[in-house]
Amino acid sequence: MSLFKRFFGNEKNDEYRPIQIKKKFIESGLSLALVREGVEELVRFPLNLTITQLKKETQLENLEILETLWYDELLHDESDGYHLQYTDILKLPSEVREFMGILDPEKPELLLGHEGAVGTSRFQFVLHKSYGQWRNVEQTSKIVGPWVALPDGSMHLLDPDTYEIDQMIRNSPDPRDAEQIFSYVAEVRNRANRLGIPLDTYLERQEYLFVDNLELQVEYDNKKIHIQPAYVSNEIDPTLLESLNDKGARFAVGAGREKVFVDPRVWEHANKIKEVPPIQGDDIPRFAENPEAFIPDIEGLDLSLFGERVKSLGIRVYRAQPFVHAKPSERGWFQIETGFSAVDETGEIWQSFKPDEFQALIRQARDSGNEYFEWNGNWLRIPPEVDDFIRSTGEVHKQFGEKPMVDITSLPYILEIYENIGQLEFNAPILQAHQELRDQGVLDRTPPGSFQATLKAFQQDGYVWMKMLHFRKWGGLLADDMGLGKTIQVISLLSYLQQTNRLTPTLIVVPKTLIDNWEKEMTKFAPFLLPSLYLHRGTDRIKSPEALRQIGITITTYHTLVRDQLVFGQVEWQAIICDEAQAIKNPSTAASHVLKAMKSKFRLAMTGTPVENGLSELWSIMDYVQPGLLGSLSEFKREFITPLEAGEGDSVVEQRLLAKLSYVYKRRTKSEELAGQLPPKHHHVIQVPLGDVQKRLYAEIIELVKSKMMDGLQAIQRLKLLSSHPGLIAPEWINLPPEMVPKLLHTLQIIDDVKSKGEKVLIFTEYLKMQDILKSAIRDRFGIIPFVINGMTDRRQLVVDEFNRKPGFDVLILSPKAAGTGLTITSANHVIHYTRWWNPAVENQATDRAYRIGQDKPVHVYCPIVTDNEGVLKQGTVEEIVHRILSEKQELASSIIVSSRKLDLENEILQQFSKQ
Repeated sequence: MSLFKRFFGNEKNDEYRPIQIKKKFIESGLSLALVREGVEELVRFPLNLTITQLKKETQLENLEILETLWYDELLHDESDGYHLQYTDILKLPSEVREFMGILDPEKPELLLGHEGAVGTSRFQFVLHKSYGQWRNVEQTSKIVGPWVALPDGSMHLLDPDTYEIDQMIRNSPDPRDAEQIFSYVAEVRNRANRLGIPLDTYLERQEYLFVDNLELQVEYDNKKIHIQPAYVSNEIDPTLLESLNDKGARFAVGAGREKVFVDPRVWEHANKIKEVPPIQGDDIPRFAENPEAFIPDIEGLDLSLFGERVKSLGIRVYRAQPFVHAKPSERGWFQIETGFSAVDETGEIWQSFKPDEFQALIRQARDSGNEYFEWNGNWLRIPPEVDDFIRSTGEVHKQFGEKPMVDITSLPYILEIYENIGQLEFNAPILQAHQELRDQGVLDRTPPGSFQATLKAFQQDGYVWMKMLHFRKWGGLLADDMGLGKTIQVISLLSYLQQTNRLTPTLIVVPKTLIDNWEKEMTKFAPFLLPSLYLHRGTDRIKSPEALRQIGITITTYHTLVRDQLVFGQVEWQAIICDEAQAIKNPSTAASHVLKAMKSKFRLAMTGTPVENGLSELWSIMDYVQPGLLGSLSEFKREFITPLEAGEGDSVVEQRLLAKLSYVYKRRTKSEELAGQLPPKHHHVIQVPLGDVQKRLYAEIIELVKSKMMDGLQAIQRLKLLSSHPGLIAPEWINLPPEMVPKLLHTLQIIDDVKSKGEKVLIFTEYLKMQDILKSAIRDRFGIIPFVINGMTDRRQLVVDEFNRKPGFDVLILSPKAAGTGLTITSANHVIHYTRWWNPAVENQATDRAYRIGQDKPVHVYCPIVTDNEGVLKQGTVEEIVHRILSEKQELASSIIVSSRKLDLENEILQQFSKQ
């Protein structure tokens, strides 16, 4: 439910009591209670207020903010109201804290002092804090947790560093406890020095040093790998640190009589590391692939540099990729070649092996009980189904000879021989064998009868295409345009896999924001799958591979998959499906490494934007779904990326690449597939003048550029903000009436027209302050409170569901990037791009929230553009320049292989702006 029903209720107006917000500053953050005025009745979210009640609320904006925080799960339920933790207060945008009457975290002037001498019963640290004229506020002010109430009544929020050391001082040990106090003194002094907090004279003289950091050293002698802890401190002699570590001591006296203490936790961590036995034999390649798995579970241990140290050892681990190729020969015959390729993480093939020589290497490894074998000083992982592959290859030789020659009619039989082996690399001629597919009903276009939806023709094509890939043991990339129903197509495939007893276990990996959406879509289209569905998240998630093997469909996030990689890696999956596969667009990320190492018979990636920042992203996704198809990354760069960057025709490169991808890549666009099925889409470019305040500020910025006091790019950013609203660059203009900001006024007039039709509108702007201005203006003019979806909104699906469910007129404000994936908002058929996004592909994705399957009304897209109606600017306003270039780039944005550098308009805008 939303904050306001936005329709008149039946409650008697004279009985309604406004809501008061009671704030209480507590040790852990902020306590909030909503109570009815005069009766102290506790009120809970979500609120349901009629417009009549709404008009009586005196703290309306604060109520809106608090409910947004509740939806974002930052505001936690308590018996007496709500609790906002200190750490969550720090996460809030500055504008939100300002609305709530909380100043930004502030670091006071600090001095670390003391009372009494170290070792006496009177000793204690005193952290002196000063705010301007208010000195030593720890004596004159009230301090509660992170809050400082100054004598003038102002409330200040401590910055995280100050709060942390303040808590250390508040939680001091008994000063008479000799075993703890000296180490504690050293720790606090060390923390103060790190934070740049000056010490009083007495503390400066105390030579107490503290070791509170640890890093891991790794050595390799070509036989064993040794992991050793190493204490780290810039203040302490390295020789003394090494001695402390070697002896396992927690205290030492240096040559200058300084006293050195080791943090007890760091000392315990070091001892745990020392217990790690030398890594040898088959564990060496395992360690090289996943070094963190060999480290004890130590909270707070910084492993950021550990991976690089492991890489510096120079241990290379290759995966063995089995292949079956049909090499065209004379008169339509094919020579069958089989073997294994040693492939690195970039897809580079370093060597190929014939099955017999590879078998000899495997025998050596297995004689030693290993699943890896050493090869030319490096390591190669034995494929999980190597025995089946070798047996199948023997069957091929038995049927067709030692140098098999077959005609095209025998190719389906080759597929049949290798049918039970996953992740084989077949080449194109073998994949053209369709007869066997027909024999097994793979080409049936109708999903199982239990599937509760009717697929459109192109979706049926996608359903059959995925079944064909599954049959061939190939992976695929479903790259349909946003809004063409990639999810429903995949659910139809899951229905088929369940019907054919090839579903369990299946893994679906998604961004965090989509995990609930998948459950919702399955509930809608395939409720019979729900008993087989498990959402792997939260602290009580399953950690047993055996249990996961028994589950039909497991859905988890990319982040959780990386954290639980050792569990997931022990399951041989029937299928692994990656939604929004941009998450693996970088081959060096943890998610890419984990997914490419997982065992599965079928792999599928889904994304409407396989190329966001460069063509290498497409290679990385394809290296997951079908390793080896595009060669190594260096080969791919030579064949495709370099020609593009050298200026070759994009269409030529695109056609050459699509030809190579044709069997495993499917992309359809709305303009092609839904022509005549979707209602028309109308674009309205609305030219609006600058307001008087905007004109003056615009001229001032241009003068700063001309006088070299502001560079062009900074000026463009400022002018872009100014074009939206003067209050975005000058807070004193934040409350300008819409009549003085023509762009805002015209936007409200568009919304007036939408309201007269009883329809809904989406407004896109990336600026948080502009979202607030629009929200207030819409509330004042239309008596409704529009929800906002931006980077803060975790429960965005709940917001969208409520927006879609409500009949009649409504408004939803969104950030383009926050709404870029996974949202269907077809209840709205009007879209306003209040500020333009400089990448046309991103802007199109935002529009596609409304213009997609399910939309049954004509869609109107409005772009209010601030123009120079007086002809003062040679190239027009910044918004005119942006619109002109965006219009030129629209066709380029529809290509899925164009590098984002060609869609990045910053340089072109700067060039045209500089001609003013």
